[in-house]
Amino acid sequence: MHRAQFIKGETGLKTNSNRQARRFLFSCGGGYGHFHPLVPLAQALKEAGHAVAFAVGPSLQPRVEKEGFEALLINSKLKDDPEYQQFKAQLAEMPTTFESELLVYNRLFCGISPRVRMPHMMEVAHKWQPDMLIRDAAVYSAVIVAERLGLPHATVAFTSALKGMAVFERDAASQLDPIREQWGLPPDPDLAALYRYLCLSYTPPSFGLQDVGMQGASNHVPATTHFVHPEFYDQSGQEGLPGWVAQLPPRPTVYVTLGTEVNNEPEFYPSVLQTIIARLRDAPINLIVTLGRDKDPVDFGPQPANVHIERYIPQSLLLKHIDLMVMHGGSNSLLAALEVGLPLVVVPLIADQFFNAHITEKLQLGEVVRFEQLTPENIRVAVDEVLANPVYRQTAGRLQAEMQALPGMAYAVELVEQVASSHEPLLNKALE
Repeated sequence: MHRAQFIKGETGLKTNSNRQARRFLFSCGGGYGHFHPLVPLAQALKEAGHAVAFAVGPSLQPRVEKEGFEALLINSKLKDDPEYQQFKAQLAEMPTTFESELLVYNRLFCGISPRVRMPHMMEVAHKWQPDMLIRDAAVYSAVIVAERLGLPHATVAFTSALKGMAVFERDAASQLDPIREQWGLPPDPDLAALYRYLCLSYTPPSFGLQDVGMQGASNHVPATTHFVHPEFYDQSGQEGLPGWVAQLPPRPTVYVTLGTEVNNEPEFYPSVLQTIIARLRDAPINLIVTLGRDKDPVDFGPQPANVHIERYIPQSLLLKHIDLMVMHGGSNSLLAALEVGLPLVVVPLIADQFFNAHITEKLQLGEVVRFEQLTPENIRVAVDEVLANPVYRQTAGRLQAEMQALPGMAYAVELVEQVASSHEPLLNKALE
């Protein structure tokens, strides 16, 4: 399918010039990486005259309210659940591998978490009376609540590699069906309910629709998937662009980040970043490293003048000054890199990062250094290769142009409004 067929106009959608104000309840997990992608759509719906609220746990409540949204507290106390405690003890004995990641997704995200969260989500929905629920793709309780109340729902994909969701969800029905039964819903062995009405993806189709190179991956994506140009929300604090960025010497500038989740894993932090820095600090480059708001650059000791280690710099401000990003393969950072046409060196560590790394390598968007091969020398070789070979930047430029040609957030608002009005699936004809 030619990529132009995914651009706005293939749905037969008509602009909703006579908007009816509706109530949209967003639901996401506890990490910033799951909250941030929802914010631009929530803001756009609010600006269009709709009521918007977020059902979130205590850790996100202050951030939601700071952004001007109503925060409805889901205080499910997952840590007190006996099954959760037993599962965490089991997991503590396992090494972090892709198979253990799949186990976590299946048991925790598809099973324990929605089971524990459901009574609180249902209570919030009864009180707030939404017309439609909008979820981060990893929040399954929102689908069950919507179906129980006879409401439509939409999903915002958390992964850029759309065909990888079938891998994450390969055993999801066995976890979700008992919860559905508990709440008076029929079984859903084919997971048809999950993306029944609308799924929004911020990924350029020629990246998002690639095979992920893994057994169990689907050959298709839901026919309700629509591609939208992302807006990047990453200035939730007071951080700005440091003044020294404009004063960097005229040589390649390399940016290193492991995103918002990986640096919370003791198995990876600070050792992965220390390994990456070890040989790059001696290269003829400017090297910028960010750690996360709760991490301390002191952990990395004294550095030469060409190395700048910071807690946090908004990528929307920084990346236009960068020549290459060395990163974990997280979808939010990957899309931010594509927005400015940056080639990559990817070190995949958890979750969908393995899918994104496979596609990055396949498309020649960048080089991949796998964790078991992570050495200072291998990182230096990969960085030198990407900086020297123009094919990587050319690929990044093509994906940048494709992503920027996608319709914007106003189109996403139109899609959501139509589903809220019609209670019918909104199919993408290019995917039928």
